[in-house]
Amino acid sequence: MVLRFYHRSIFYVLSALLLSLTLINNPVFAVTPQYDLLSAAEKADMEKLEKSLAKGTSPNTRRRSDGMPALVLAALGGHDVVINRLLKAGANVNIKSRADGQTALMRRAEVGARTSVKLLLENGADPNIADKAQETALMKAVRNRKYNIVKLLVDAGADPNVQDLTGKTALEYAQISRSRRMINLLEQAGAY
Repeated sequence: MVLRFYHRSIFYVLSALLLSLTLINNPVFAVTPQYDLLSAAEKADMEKLEKSLAKGTSPNTRRRSDGMPALVLAALGGHDVVINRLLKAGANVNIKSRADGQTALMRRAEVGARTSVKLLLENGADPNIADKAQETALMKAVRNRKYNIVKLLVDAGADPNVQDLTGKTALEYAQISRSRRMINLLEQAGAY
């Protein structure tokens, strides 16, 4: 009986080894059009992106591991051409990552990427959407001292009086950083 159990164990180990070697040598089994789209969005591989979209892959595809949508991946990489293409393919401009609730607009606003922010706003991005910490793109731009982005967001209707989970507004973040220019801009936009 022990010998039979031993032979069965060896059989299972060898079967698992053979299967893993097959998958390593034939990666086609593990790649899907959704994976290709996400990989292309992250690496700005336009050829792969176009092929994946041509196969009918949704531009709103999310990574399985963390729920990160293709548009937010492209925003993280600063790939404006990918952002533009995904939007033209029908991507939801306000799609959020599941982990932190951030949008592409928030990601680009916090680093001061003017071209991306304009592109996203022109395609209907809502500047008043908040992430899981209740921070808006405006708050992120203010905290990171991105005056030109703050101006773009205010001009697009960003509400300077929204409070985050700590109860702070964009104006309070501007006051903390002692940016007189930012404070004036927010007060002119109705911050109190």
